[in-house]
Amino acid sequence: MSDAVTPASGSLIDGIRPYFEKAPLAALALGISSGFPFAMIGATLTTRLAQDGITKSAVTAFALTFLAYNLKWAWAPVVDKFRIPVLGAIGMRRSWLIVTGALVAAAVVFLGSLDPTDSLGWVVAAAIMVGLAGATFDIVIDAYRIELLEPRQLGIGSGMSQYGWRIGSAGAGGLALYVADGAGWGVAYAACAIFALPAILAGLIVGEPERKVSREWPERMAQRPYLAFILSFVPLYLVGRWIDGVLGVNILSNMVLVGYLFPLFDLTARRARDAGKPSALTWLGLVTVAGVGVGLWRGWSDPLALALCVVGAAILLGIAALRPKASALTGEDKIGPLVEFFRREGGLIILLFVLVHKLGDTLANLTLRLLFNDLGYTNTEIAFYDVFVGFVALLAGIFVGGVLFAKLGMKRSVLLSLFLMMISNASFAWLAASGKSNIGMALAMGFENFASGVGGVCVVAYLSALCNLSFTATQFALLSAAASIIGRLLSGTGAGRIIEGIGYENYYLFTTVLALPGVLLFWWMMVSGLVDRSIGNAGTEGEGDARAETARA
Repeated sequence: MSDAVTPASGSLIDGIRPYFEKAPLAALALGISSGFPFAMIGATLTTRLAQDGITKSAVTAFALTFLAYNLKWAWAPVVDKFRIPVLGAIGMRRSWLIVTGALVAAAVVFLGSLDPTDSLGWVVAAAIMVGLAGATFDIVIDAYRIELLEPRQLGIGSGMSQYGWRIGSAGAGGLALYVADGAGWGVAYAACAIFALPAILAGLIVGEPERKVSREWPERMAQRPYLAFILSFVPLYLVGRWIDGVLGVNILSNMVLVGYLFPLFDLTARRARDAGKPSALTWLGLVTVAGVGVGLWRGWSDPLALALCVVGAAILLGIAALRPKASALTGEDKIGPLVEFFRREGGLIILLFVLVHKLGDTLANLTLRLLFNDLGYTNTEIAFYDVFVGFVALLAGIFVGGVLFAKLGMKRSVLLSLFLMMISNASFAWLAASGKSNIGMALAMGFENFASGVGGVCVVAYLSALCNLSFTATQFALLSAAASIIGRLLSGTGAGRIIEGIGYENYYLFTTVLALPGVLLFWWMMVSGLVDRSIGNAGTEGEGDARAETARA
């Protein structure tokens, strides 16, 4: 462990000044753009579907569209590795910000133009598009933010990012509700697309991050992992199709397709090089993509779809079967982002913590709009308590989170924030038991958002510090994706039915209990010293050290 860093002394102005440095201000703008697409397929779409009379099980099934955020690690290497032609001349990160921001805006406008009562299937497709574009935008935003912030700025920068995320999420959600009442949902979604601009402008104004390192990626892939990747698709896709059939939607199976098709070309190119073949062999994967496209368009029983899929599968299995070239078996000293992470001491335990620490919080938050709708709150009331009161409480929580991070250090502040997020779920059990109450709504939303603000600063700073600067996009995508994947799967596949079976009060008590393992696991990691030993160079290289008992303000 590094030596403790004592808190900096000085005037109030000295304490406030770091918030107005270039990197934290950029983090604020990045957070605004990161939060808005999440709101478009989250609370806003939930409210829209509920008001259109869509069943609870179908509404909660839309939580599966968030799986794009949980699968983003699969294509995050593209963001870390490839420079966009022509536009890439202005910088790798900045060019990706512009392209992905434009894609998010276009997908949001398309989603808003559809009517769920007439074309729920197209709404599913559009929501997936928003999820994919938003997740890719997030990959770029997170990588840019981590590379921009010095270790001493992680707490402040994470706080500013959380301020921005809430501004983007609440601002877009509130704007959508108000505009929809007067001009309809199509206009409302189109108006919200402007929230993609802050991140793009921040990139153009601030420039490329200075804290860069050489990115050396493995150029080959062995037979066994590639074959496992190809063969695991069939059972996972069939499970997804079965769950979709139970829920009456086509979301999870499509997300499995996305998770496989995005990394397919990079992995195939590496497998070809491993066998001494030209990497251009990867373009044979277009046969598989064409088969999937025809199958989705015409149905999987279509002869052309079947033929293309069979030929595509044969090609991929043939590439998997290619014997490694003798010269490829030596001299490979580069490791990828996932291997680097799991080679660290306790890598699997860290991943387990990330998987479970937000389970209760995710299950609770993705169903709140259903609770509000059933309790009889109007759009205006939801906008006031969820957006305004919640926003004020979150601002307070983020501020307190920054103070706690500076005074207590990363480890103790993370533990405290996990405990606050756990008990905040119980406030919604109390609200459900009490019935519609303005005071109850204000208290529940206030406490929930305060706890989320504290946790957003401390936990995000910790996850950022875990990254290696060579692979910021991929490793943070893995960590942030793992943080909510179990909760989103459970929400999308069974939350609505659980609520119908045990009621809201017992459901939110259940989510409170589910949060306890994450608290206990981090406490053990902290006292055993594993937290310090697993930190990446994003938390140690530059000004300051995230492992210090107290952080320099």
